Parts: sequence; C-alpha cells; structure tokens
Amino acid sequence: MKSVLIDRSLVGMNFLDGMDLTDKQQVLSDIMQLDENKKAMFMYVCALAEAGAAYVELDFESLVRLPKPSGAENYIYRIGAPEEYVVANALNFSYATVPLKYHRILPKLELPAILEVETGDSDVLALLQLISSNINLSEFGMLRLVGEFDPDSLPGIVSTYRRRSVIPLDICPTNNALTALSSAIAAYRGGSDAVTVSFGDYESFASLEELLIMLSAMYKTVVSPDYLEGICRASLFSALFSEQKTSNLSMMMRKYMFRPMMIERIDAEFNPEEAELRKLRPPLFRKDRQERSNPASRLLDSMGIDPEMSANIIKILDSCSLEISEIAEILDKDKDLQ
Repeated sequence: MKSVLIDRSLVGMNFLDGMDLTDKQQVLSDIMQLDENKKAMFMYVCALAEAGAAYVELDFESLVRLPKPSGAENYIYRIGAPEEYVVANALNFSYATVPLKYHRILPKLELPAILEVETGDSDVLALLQLISSNINLSEFGMLRLVGEFDPDSLPGIVSTYRRRSVIPLDICPTNNALTALSSAIAAYRGGSDAVTVSFGDYESFASLEELLIMLSAMYKTVVSPDYLEGICRASLFSALFSEQKTSNLSMMMRKYMFRPMMIERIDAEFNPEEAELRKLRPPLFRKDRQERSNPASRLLDSMGIDPEMSANIIKILDSCSLEISEIAEILDKDKDLQ
C-alpha cells in the first residue's frame, strides 16, 4: 500500500514576527497585522500539498499565523497542553496529535486522535505491548511512533504491528547519525500507513523533499512530476515568514535549473578526436546530445528519473522560473534593507 506523508515543519518553527504568545491580548492585536505573513504561510501549506504532503501538522504558534482552516486542507492540530483540546474541537481538523502524557484528554476530543509515543532506546514491540495493556488503543484514530529507528528493523516492526492491531500506524523517524531518511524510506517500503517528516529539516527529522526525491527515483510514479515545483515554492515562501534555513535541495534546483551559466562545465575536457567526430554527426544527433548534456537533464538523470518524466519536469520548472526569480529578488531586497 502507499503510505501518506505528514509534514510537521510548522511545529516548533521559529517565526520572524516575534509574537509573544504569553500575552493573549497582545496576540490578538498582533494577528491583525499578519495578513501578509498569513498569505505566505497559506501558500507554503499549498506548496507542501503540491509537493506530496497529505497532511500538514500545526501547533498553536503556527495556527494563529494561518487563515482559519476551512477543512479543504488536511490539517492536523498538535496538542501542546491539556486545555488545547478546546482549540482542536473548535476548528475542522482532520486529526489531533495527542502526546502520550496527555492521553487522558481523549474523551474530551471531538475528532480522531493520533496517539504519539516516543520510543527512545526501548524495544519498540515490547513498549507497544506495555502501552496496549494500559491504554485502549482502539479509541485512537492512529498511533505514531517517534524515535531513532534502525532502518533494517523497521519493516519487521511494521509487519508485526499490523498483525496485532488494526489501528493505522505512523512512523516519525528522528536523526541518529543521519539515519532518519533511511528510516523513512524503510517505513514507506515496509507499508506503514503514514510517515511523518519535516520540510527543510536535515538535522532532527527526515526532510520531506529528500524523501520525495528518493521515492521518485525508486518508484518513478510515487509522486507527480509537479512535486519539484512544490518543493521550490515551499522553500521560497517559508523564507518570507520564518527563520528556517532554505531547503538545500531547493537551492540546488534553483542553481541547476535557473542559473546554469554559474555552474562550471563538467564535460569541458577537450578531446581532438571527439571534436572531429562532432563535425561529422548529423544535426539531429548533435541536438540530442546537447539536450542530454543540459545541467537540468544531467541532474534529473542522476536521480534515476526516466527521460520522458525528466522532460516534463523541466517544462514545469521553466514555466515557474519567472515567478521564482521575482520572489528571489524580493528576498534579496529585504536582506539589503535589513
């Protein structure tokens, strides 16, 4: 089965506006001045969905900076304190994430809940057995396991869990010696119902964009070719409202796709025999070679993407290059002003 992807990058994000959420009255006045930031955040959420995220998880700090969720987008609200069940009930969220320590608020929730369990260095299956003997897991809509997993053991954990329980399973790998990405891939391939990742985060969690690239290279049809445009958009919009570092992958795409003259030629070694042969080749063959030596084509070829899909991706990126360039210019001007 195909796992759904949950993005948690808006949970715990460092925002640029510096709102003090301890002063509730000040929060209300500050929110009225965040129209532009709200638009950027909404476009960021749309870009994540375009890239392949089925759900976007919010906490209270990110929620107050977004337009009121309409239900059209698949939002998950993360409970940060017991009393926040009121917030979760007031809006049309798909799920509420409930950390294990807050599990007693479940009867107060009016929407499906994701029970979040941090595994630490415990035996995962033994830990699940202990939890299920004390908590009725069937009351929850999903179980999320957060921890530093051994990628090789994850398929076995997922298959054993699925034999024992009918509650959907979500795996959220954290980084231990940079194994989060490998664990996310293993969870996906192992049949986990969901995999939780974080856009632009290479230190604490598996990054959404790296996972998408790897899955696209492995399965070809897992995600739409449009996902690259979504990745670029998400990176640029997040820079407008957060202190989050720009996605490494997005920067690479901008460099290779839109500024090829800045890249040193990797095929520029002069070979006299090759030069003479080029003169003898028919024009169609030379054109075909030129297309294949295009930096964008080389990059996509290295990802294992087939030529037809590669051509479609390049067309999509070319069509949005003007818009991305305009946003980049705005960001540069903002930095100069600061």
